[in-house]
Amino acid sequence: MPEPVDYDKLKDILLFKELDMAELDVVSKRIFEKDYKKGSTLFVEGMPGEILYIVTEGSVEISKKTKEGDVVIAVLHPGEIVGEMSLIDAGPRTATGKTSADSKLIVVTKKSFNEMLDSDPKIAAKILMALLKVINKRLRITDKKFEDR
Repeated sequence: MPEPVDYDKLKDILLFKELDMAELDVVSKRIFEKDYKKGSTLFVEGMPGEILYIVTEGSVEISKKTKEGDVVIAVLHPGEIVGEMSLIDAGPRTATGKTSADSKLIVVTKKSFNEMLDSDPKIAAKILMALLKVINKRLRITDKKFEDR
């Protein structure tokens, strides 16, 4: 069953660090926290992306299909996010995500984020800037991997 998200937890998450208490209150009404058992599939490569997840407890394993089978490309821990592109575009998931331990995740749906864009664009803009920083960091890490080859 989804639970409300604790303010202290929200203010420590990168996506929400720039928000004041009133803005966090708005966000907390549009997101929720949910428990997942180890091995729960969050999304499958190729399916439509409509949810961003923030790991608050446990871990999430991200894998990609290859000719040799599924390959784990990342393991995400508390504070990390996955599914950020699903808030920006309607493209399919580029990997599969499963919990690798009993986990607690904050869930941000594309629908709730779009509602926030309409009703509270300043808050949404702050969240989008934080998302851009995450995406930029990941792109730089990927670029570095190719430089090292």
